Amino acid sequence: MWIKNLTVFLGAEPFPWSAAELEERLEQHRCPPCGRQSLSSEGFVPPLKGEDRMVVVADGFLYCVHQEIARLLPGPVIKEELDEKVEQIREQEGRPVGRRERAELKDQITFELLPRAFTRSRRTGVLIDLERRRILVDSASDSRAEQIVAALRKAVDSLPVTRPTAASATTAAFGEWLRDPASLPEGFTIGDRCEFKDGDGASVRITALDLSREEILAHLEQLAAVKVNLCWNDEMEFDLQQDLAIKRLKPLDLIQENIDNINAEDALEELMARLSLQGATLRAALDSLYDYFEVKAESIGAA
Repeated sequence: MWIKNLTVFLGAEPFPWSAAELEERLEQHRCPPCGRQSLSSEGFVPPLKGEDRMVVVADGFLYCVHQEIARLLPGPVIKEELDEKVEQIREQEGRPVGRRERAELKDQITFELLPRAFTRSRRTGVLIDLERRRILVDSASDSRAEQIVAALRKAVDSLPVTRPTAASATTAAFGEWLRDPASLPEGFTIGDRCEFKDGDGASVRITALDLSREEILAHLEQLAAVKVNLCWNDEMEFDLQQDLAIKRLKPLDLIQENIDNINAEDALEELMARLSLQGATLRAALDSLYDYFEVKAESIGAA
């Protein structure tokens, strides 16, 4: 287990449920099989296959897994079947097929093909930091992360969380970090990737280069830095976006050595050790970033 992307949600108040209570709630919202006439199904599943427990606990963190099962019915397949049906009607009945009838035929074809369609499962890890009131979703997609938090909210009845917002402009800070790496939050150093954009959406991506080079810094005269690659205490690196989302999380030598040295008796013990190791590292890195940007969870109504 290694979280590769991070979309964070913050709670203004402590989460009102224990690990045992969350276990019970998620058990009632297990992911059901995708029915023969269903396009998809979703819910929660045990983090470890072959295990029954829905929540793994490790040093103040709770870990659960959301699963979505979707039937794969490609649009071109439906279109090909629909075109054949339309052509058949034209030849046999000598009349055109209108828009409404085409839509009805498409629905009929979809209904007929669904039972034969393959299914694909997508599992997404959710790490809950009880001490910091943070929900960390392992997803690079905002919409996917929102979908998972909505499913978690449904399971626990109420989950008033919000995305983190910075009190100061992140793009201005990114530019300052590139010009003066000493201005970075404590524990961070600049990596070797960044992205610049202008107001019209034109972008310049820099990869695997020394970001202190003059020709790179010259972009700051006309473009805004919207993404920077950061290293945290020689333990991990990631790309920080202007909305504070984290992408491409990768362990560095120090933490990778600790991961490799995990000596667990079984899969559950190994997962708990990995959760504790990465969870503590993420907590410290987010603490430093959020202190720098003065990020606070706003009080919001129950939802």
